[in-house]
Amino acid sequence: MNNFEDLQNKWQNQSGVSATEDGFQALLKNVKSIEQKQRTGNIVLTLTIVILVSFLIYVSGYKSTKFMLGIGLMIGSLVVRIAIELFSLKRLRTIKFSKDANTFTDDLITYYSFRKYTHYIITPLALVVYTVGFIILLPLFEASLSHGFYIYILFSSVTFLLVFSIFLYKEVKSELFKLKQLQRDDEAINL
Repeated sequence: MNNFEDLQNKWQNQSGVSATEDGFQALLKNVKSIEQKQRTGNIVLTLTIVILVSFLIYVSGYKSTKFMLGIGLMIGSLVVRIAIELFSLKRLRTIKFSKDANTFTDDLITYYSFRKYTHYIITPLALVVYTVGFIILLPLFEASLSHGFYIYILFSSVTFLLVFSIFLYKEVKSELFKLKQLQRDDEAINL
């Protein structure tokens, strides 16, 4: 028997139902994991907004135009990011698992393509706007805080930015890997 006949026999004798059910459960678990990560991210971003608004009120920052500009840019970038994540979650929930495999795969690829756009354009832009807002606040912090506390804020912010950037890089890499995997699976199905 040649390789093609061996492959054909294996294909015909495989247990399609359990493989499909296992594959579906793995995919469902993957989608739930993505939803949970996005929800957790939104909670963290919302808490950050609450902290920034509390800080604004605590220091009476609303009396200074420069302070309002800086904190407004920071809060605004977070609000935009949360809105995009909520939209993304809504899009993910509209994908119907009961569709045929090709349509379902196409929907997932479209979703991940949207996430790719989000990660490559929106997220870096939001991060830059947030950083610009923080930089606007630095002279105000330097003038009103002790030198030691100002240095602490400066270094902790840089450290946070680096850690957050590494975390973001890993998340983007993970989602892009999933997109490429779906595209390969789709190409294999359509061959």
